Amino acid sequence: MVKKKSKKSTSNASESTSAVNAHVDPEYVPLSIPDEAEDYVTLDLRLLNWSYLNFKWKVKTSTRLFALKNELEKRHGQVTNLKICKDHFAEANELTDDMMTLREYGIDGAPSFEKEIVCLIYYDFKPKQHDNPLLLATEQY
Repeated sequence: MVKKKSKKSTSNASESTSAVNAHVDPEYVPLSIPDEAEDYVTLDLRLLNWSYLNFKWKVKTSTRLFALKNELEKRHGQVTNLKICKDHFAEANELTDDMMTLREYGIDGAPSFEKEIVCLIYYDFKPKQHDNPLLLATEQY
């Protein structure tokens, strides 16, 4: 097979790079947009009536409420009437929309290299009642 001759287009390449670098304003400085840093918050989750089940969970502020509910169900098993409140357990502080993020609920965080920010979250639930003992079994960790 015969090899093809390669074309040298150094003039076209130099013209295209000079066109990109040439600006009308000689004082032009390109805008540098920093990457959006992820903010983290430590949720101090406290069960309303029993302090033995309290725990801390470090998450991004972009975490949605349904992820928090899934974590609570994973720790406590199947639950009903799960209520989650920020700062104080009151109806005005209840977090209800599962698709909203923690940041949208007003929970601010900080980058991971800065001081830890802790937010109190109170929760209450009723365990699901079953007659079948196999349904009460949970995963072994």
